[in-house]
Amino acid sequence: MTTYIIRRLMQAVIIMFGLTIFFFLILHAEPGGPCAHILATPNPNTQELYAHCLKARGLDQPLPVQYWRWLSATAHGDLDVDYTGRPVLDTIKLRLPATILLIGLSYIFQELIALPLGMLGALKRYSLYDQVLTFLSYVGLSLPTFWLGLMLVLLLAVRFPLFPPGGIVNPLLPIPPFGTGEYWAYLPGHVGQAVGDLLWHLVLPGLTLAIIGIGGDSRFMRASMLDVINQDFVRTARAKGLPRSKVVLKHALRNALLPIITNVGLFIPTLVSGAVITESIFGWPGMGKYFIDALGNHDTNTLQAVLLLSALMVLIGNLLADLMYAWADPRIRYN
Repeated sequence: MTTYIIRRLMQAVIIMFGLTIFFFLILHAEPGGPCAHILATPNPNTQELYAHCLKARGLDQPLPVQYWRWLSATAHGDLDVDYTGRPVLDTIKLRLPATILLIGLSYIFQELIALPLGMLGALKRYSLYDQVLTFLSYVGLSLPTFWLGLMLVLLLAVRFPLFPPGGIVNPLLPIPPFGTGEYWAYLPGHVGQAVGDLLWHLVLPGLTLAIIGIGGDSRFMRASMLDVINQDFVRTARAKGLPRSKVVLKHALRNALLPIITNVGLFIPTLVSGAVITESIFGWPGMGKYFIDALGNHDTNTLQAVLLLSALMVLIGNLLADLMYAWADPRIRYN
């Protein structure tokens, strides 16, 4: 197992190095660039200001030189400053907890709903329940994230004002901005108020991410469960007279989870990309909204940092999925 982990980590380093080159070339091929706004400003010294901006950012150097300077600085934790003049690393530290909270809780809720629904669909194959579940699953899969988010806001925040339409903190409460030092200092003495307000704001963006995923994962679980319950070892367990619940939960479910574990690793990129849209719709102060704001301002420093962080999350998710195989199926051994 240790050898396998080391080998996978070495592969991850090589992949990340290749991604740094890919992201760097793609972002520097973007028309305009971080100094383009100067050219659009009527000023007799426009060209001088533009040249000064390029020199200050090192954009007047050849691409290999620019790449090496950026890679060396990134390796030392220096991500430069964003379009607001604030260090990118400081902003990521401020916004990353909000994104992890949104993605993590919505995914947990998604799996807690999808896995039992899919398992029951397999056990009640072709029943009315299974047909309804199939229909709703395809409906959920076909819903665009941006449309679903807007409809939830219209229904549950405007038509029936049960939840806030956006944000992460109620401005009418004396709660500091989320993620700041003041917020973490305020939290221990006001846990009930702060956590309750946070969960209240989390409902709509969390539902937006979870609903679409429930449809796909429930179908995935149904198919995996159907494949397992028809295998010989399940028939043998039934022939021994074991209770139905024990056969399903101990023998069938554990083996049916193997494809689901694969799906966990593959679904992380979908969650990350979905969070970009969802955070923009709900004004959620996380990495997704930060990415959109940076994209509109041609901020290559921020875009490169966010893309690399997202790629790192995907690689870690896939590694964890591989390691979970050994827990789910003792027959799997890594050499």
